[in-house]
Parts: sequence; C-alpha cells; structure tokens
Amino acid sequence: MRQTSKRGKRWNTKDESGQVRCHCGRPAVLCSAEGICKTHRPGAKVYVCSSYPACDSFVMAHPGTLEPMGTLAPPELRRLRYEAHQQFDQLHKSGLMTRREAYQWLAYITQAPMFHAHIGHLGEYYCRVVIRESRKLLVQRTGAA
Repeated sequence: MRQTSKRGKRWNTKDESGQVRCHCGRPAVLCSAEGICKTHRPGAKVYVCSSYPACDSFVMAHPGTLEPMGTLAPPELRRLRYEAHQQFDQLHKSGLMTRREAYQWLAYITQAPMFHAHIGHLGEYYCRVVIRESRKLLVQRTGAA
C-alpha cells in the first residue's frame, strides 16, 4: 500500500512487491557505490535507477540493512539534500539543540511525523525550506551565518 505524506510524495520507496523504485517508475538496482557517487566508505552500496545513466537517480543504502536512506534522487535534488544536511547538522553540532531536538524541529518544519523526518525523503521545496530555516535559526540563536 502506498503511504502519502502531507507533502504529497510517497514515503515508501518500495512498491507492493518490495522492489525499490525510482521516481521515474523504473525499478532500482542495488550495486556498489564506487564509480556512481562520491563516498568515503569502503564497500558502500547504492540503489540506482535501472535506466542509469539516462536517469541519473540514486540513493545510498544503509550499511547494515541495505535499506534505502531515502528516495532515489536526480542530481539537483541530491545537491539540495546535501546542502540541507550541512545546514541542518549545524543545529545540533553547534550545541544549539540535541540531535533529537533537531529532528523534532525538522519534523515540525517539514510537516512530517517524526519517523519520516529525514532529509533523504525531502523534495526540492522542503530542502530549500530546511536550508533557509536552519540558517535563520542559527543566526537568531548564535549570531553565526
């Protein structure tokens, strides 16, 4: 069954048969991350669209479970997710809040339940919101840009 969030996108990256799917509808393939994405983790795995490189979408797999870390994303969305994570991580790394409080804040900002408050599930719009609101909060509370 498909689960749809208030954000209008599927939370679940798998179809009814358990197959990980790309946003273009094609099945994803689990393979080595080497040569596909920049990673510093030896043995890293990635889900990549079966029509790669025509559809240049992929997502990293969790090292222990091989579950996707989010939804498959094309280059611009991957860039935005990276930037959103950089800004978001500063909220707890700066000591402004605990990691748990940061994820509670993320759930509030993205209008998602806590168990789906992950940047890997965000689209371009909410990535931009997280970037903007993280920066704004850091400036308000610490004076840092």
